Amino acid sequence: MIKRFFRLVWRQMNVQLKIRIFNQYTVLLFFLQPLVFSAVGMILARAAGNLAPDLVYTVIGGGIMGMWSGLVFTSTWDITRDRLYGTLELIVGSPTSLGKVEAIRTFTNVMAGLVSLAAAFLAAMLIFNYSLAGANLAGALVSLLLILFGLWSIGIFLANFLVWSRLSDQMVEFLELPVAVLCGFMYPLRILPVWMQDISMIFPIRWALGALDECLSGSHDLAVLGLQWGLALGIALLFWAMARWLDGKVHDLVRISGELNSI
Repeated sequence: MIKRFFRLVWRQMNVQLKIRIFNQYTVLLFFLQPLVFSAVGMILARAAGNLAPDLVYTVIGGGIMGMWSGLVFTSTWDITRDRLYGTLELIVGSPTSLGKVEAIRTFTNVMAGLVSLAAAFLAAMLIFNYSLAGANLAGALVSLLLILFGLWSIGIFLANFLVWSRLSDQMVEFLELPVAVLCGFMYPLRILPVWMQDISMIFPIRWALGALDECLSGSHDLAVLGLQWGLALGIALLFWAMARWLDGKVHDLVRISGELNSI
């Protein structure tokens, strides 16, 4: 059972990566855009007089912003492409559930973006000689994993939301910049108005990114970090649960109508 599951994951990731590599636009979206965001952030920081740009909110935040942009559009395009090619019906009718297929696709997209984030981080370390001597590296790793899990959970929610209703296609694209602003990808949230900070609490990436900043600043306060990690994990699981609910709604509609034309 486990062997078959990993074989399914490997095959789906293989197909997804081939689709991404042979599509020039998605190559730019996933592999170059995160680097561009980070580079622009570093240039602007130098122009403002900061000799060493903020590691979290300029370098890493720029990479995460690029990953988020890529994830939003690919979560939309994957389903749109399935509808266009007529494969959505085959996926829904196959033994492998639509939710599992979307989960693997989104995981592949997140991992593709992570490559660029790692490249931006290494470039910044070499150029600006950042020191991680006093950083809480174990905590930073946990925070990074929670950021990736948060991106994945929101990605599969958006993918299933799009399957559930065609109208959602017109809404998803408007999420790119508002979520990036509310989560504070490239700046501390404390500079935002209080009401915007309150809204940002519903996004898991916001809490995980804040924890990452604390850890790279040398914080070992488990009470503060534990609260941020717990909120990031809990909210991400909530998005995942809503994605599972939407997946069930899609299959219920298919059983009732016998078609996907109205979905």
